[in-house]
Order: sequence, then structure tokens, then C-alpha cells
Amino acid sequence: MPNIKIPTVFNIDLEFEAADLGRRLVAYLLDLLIRGAYILLALYLIKKANVPFDSENMIEMVVVALPVSLYYLISELVMKGQSLGKRIMDIKVVSLMGNGPSISQVLLRWMFRLIESPLLTMLLIGAILSETSPLTALIVLVIGMIPVIMVLRSPLNQRLGDMAAGTILVRTRQRHSLEDTIFREIAVENYEPQFPQILRLSDRDLGKIKSVIDGTHRTKDLVMAERISFKIKEVLHIESDLPALEFLETLLNDYNYLVTRK
Repeated sequence: MPNIKIPTVFNIDLEFEAADLGRRLVAYLLDLLIRGAYILLALYLIKKANVPFDSENMIEMVVVALPVSLYYLISELVMKGQSLGKRIMDIKVVSLMGNGPSISQVLLRWMFRLIESPLLTMLLIGAILSETSPLTALIVLVIGMIPVIMVLRSPLNQRLGDMAAGTILVRTRQRHSLEDTIFREIAVENYEPQFPQILRLSDRDLGKIKSVIDGTHRTKDLVMAERISFKIKEVLHIESDLPALEFLETLLNDYNYLVTRK
């Protein structure tokens, strides 16, 4: 599976493992199964409730059709970029800045999903088989294949809704040991953090800072550490005369102290 690198405002590349098409398809089928099971259960309960005939259509619309159509919108908002199927398959939606999708991004993805659903594609292909006009069949086929073509042609494996919303679908499971994380035990008594602004950085940015520190220790090359230090000071409005490597080390120490004492 390819890795996707996305630059941040700190000139740090966030690296994600792209969600492959097989995993995405299984997640979609799981979500389809969940929605199908809900529809069957809801219709069964409505029938058991002996709903008056003149109210049955309205109740089915509110209880069945509406929740099913809003499934992705609600689940990705509540589960921060995941549906139940995505969670099972360890994939999620993130923005092109590396953080979770915003409400507007989830809404855009959902709106485009209404016209580029794989289920709709299959229905359109079924329509081709029963269509006698070659021109109409060709038009239906082109419309049905657009979502697949967009994903295959996109360098970030984005569907049309992802492109419009500025999001990508990535793997969530990471393979890191404790030494690979930003965790540090602060053994100094009465430690006083120097840069509380560090809390404005994301965990991913901090992880990349840790990678720069480790790389600097290995190569003894301070160029990257100095560049990252300068950018962080500029963005977070920090004034410090500490050497670049010591500055980055202090940032991680401050972060660990602040988050473990909240």
C-alpha cells in the first residue's frame, strides 16, 4: 500500500498509509450490511406495531429512509471520520492538513456520496443490461464508472467527494514501539515548562519533531533541526536563544510535562 506525504505549516511531512481499494470495498460492504439489517429490523417493528395504513408511508420515511440516508453523515461526525465499517477495517477520513475532518468536509463528502455511491453504480450497470438504446446505455455506463475512474486516477486515491472536501482515506493502525512515540518521563522535580505554546501542536507534528531529533542524533546534521526550530518559533511566536536541538528537546519535555499533569 502506498504512503501519502502531506506537508504541514511547520514544513513537516505527515506520512499516512493509504487505504487500499480492497479494504475500502469491504468497509463499504460492511456498512451496507449494517444499513440493510437496520432496514429489515425497522420494517419488522413497524409491521408489528400495527401502524395505521395512512400513516405507514410517513413513518417508514422518518424511521427507515431518513436514518439510512444520513448514516454516513452522522457516523462520520460522531466517530470523527469513521463509519462502523471503516472502524472495523481500520481506516478513517482525515483532512489534507492531517487532522480530523471538519463538519463542512463531512457534509460535502456525504452530498457527493449521493451521486457516486458504488450501490448506485451497480444499479446503473443493471440498467444497461435492460436498455435497448446503445447511446443511452453508453451514457449510463459512463456515469456509473465516473466514481471508479476518479479513485483510480487520483494520486491520493480520492473519490470526487474527497477532492471537493479536501480529505483522504487512510489506515489508522500504527506499528510503533514505545521508543518510537513522543513519550518521555520527566524525572526532574519541580520541572517548569518554558514553552506552553507547545500544546497548540498536534500529536502528529510532535511525532515528526521526535523523528527529527532522532535523525539529528544519528547523522549529527543540524540543518533539519535548525529549519524546523525556526519555523516553529515563527508560527508559535516563541523567542528563544536555545540551540536548535536543545530547543526541540525542551519542546517535547514541556509537552510531556503539561499533558501528564492536566
